[in-house]
Amino acid sequence: MKRILSIVLLIFCANANAVVDHYAWGAIAFPDETSTNGLPEAIPCIAKKAFNGQPMLKCTWLETARDVLIWDAQRQLDVRYVNQVSGQCLRGKCRISNAMVGEWNQDVLFTLSIWYRIGTSTDGKPVAYRIDTSRQVSYAEAGSLLYQFYLDIGVPDDQLVPTFNGRYEGGHAAWQAQKGGAKPATQQSPAPSTQTEWPEVKTAWCNPRMDDDCYINSKKVPIAELGKWLPDISESNADQLGGHCETILCFDKDDQPMGYLLQ
Repeated sequence: MKRILSIVLLIFCANANAVVDHYAWGAIAFPDETSTNGLPEAIPCIAKKAFNGQPMLKCTWLETARDVLIWDAQRQLDVRYVNQVSGQCLRGKCRISNAMVGEWNQDVLFTLSIWYRIGTSTDGKPVAYRIDTSRQVSYAEAGSLLYQFYLDIGVPDDQLVPTFNGRYEGGHAAWQAQKGGAKPATQQSPAPSTQTEWPEVKTAWCNPRMDDDCYINSKKVPIAELGKWLPDISESNADQLGGHCETILCFDKDDQPMGYLLQ
């Protein structure tokens, strides 16, 4: 009898400290990730060590990854993607393959949930922002958005804190201490040299056989000046928004120029 009670107690303790870190929890309403719908506006990143000991950022709302099917309007079919991507931040730019997915001021590896880009909080910490938002938040507010997301999708009460602990630097206790002093969110203020508006671009083309042969509105433009005409964009973000990229230019679902790939 004593042994049975011990086993029951162990099971109870294990469940009380369970972490929602995969998608097999049947009662939780995980978003389908075919778009940004249902995803938190921002999530905190945490510092970890990669398998080889290198520093890395983990900017994901759940520990493990899964495959998702996202409709590709150009190819008219569902394309399978892994919902977390990995890359490296180097000299201020965070990239996966040839696509830029954010900025960070340290040279680190990273893992990032799709539909997000790496950025900086109002208090200088790493935060992943949903690609369709321009609002900058504090690290604590990013934690609040993530915690509310867990509540909204139905993470059980006894698993909220253990799950949150793995996604916030310092865990739930640090978030509780910090959120009281969090500054209100503001619009992200671009650096003085950062362009925020661009002229109307009806046509854009770059010669794939030449190193510097691009045309905007039928006028030749040096690659170094593409940023005066189009915003920089990552190929993954263009893909997620239903667009596509050719050479170093990206187009929306209607084949209208939407940006260029930062070289």
